[in-house]
Amino acid sequence: MSEYQYYEFAAIDQPLTPHRHGGTACGFHSRGNHASGFANHYEWGDLKADPSDWMRRYFDAFVYTANWCSCRLALRVPRTFRKAELKPFATKYAP
Repeated sequence: MSEYQYYEFAAIDQPLTPHRHGGTACGFHSRGNHASGFANHYEWGDLKADPSDWMRRYFDAFVYTANWCSCRLALRVPRTFRKAELKPFATKYAP
């Protein structure tokens, strides 16, 4: 049985430019790269990068899902953002 993993990153505040991310040299897969983000799925492999690193360096939002019921959502918020402001969105699975 094969696996399925889907990754999507979005650049919301500013578009990705070759100068900003160094072209595909920084590890973006050429077929999933566009000015507002990156999206790709894998059936026999995995993303060859650290999603947390990409979020710190390039993107504002990230979603991941896999066929074994694993999922992840990450959003970049300003440093001045207070944790209490997120409380209305918390669930029992996200403290």
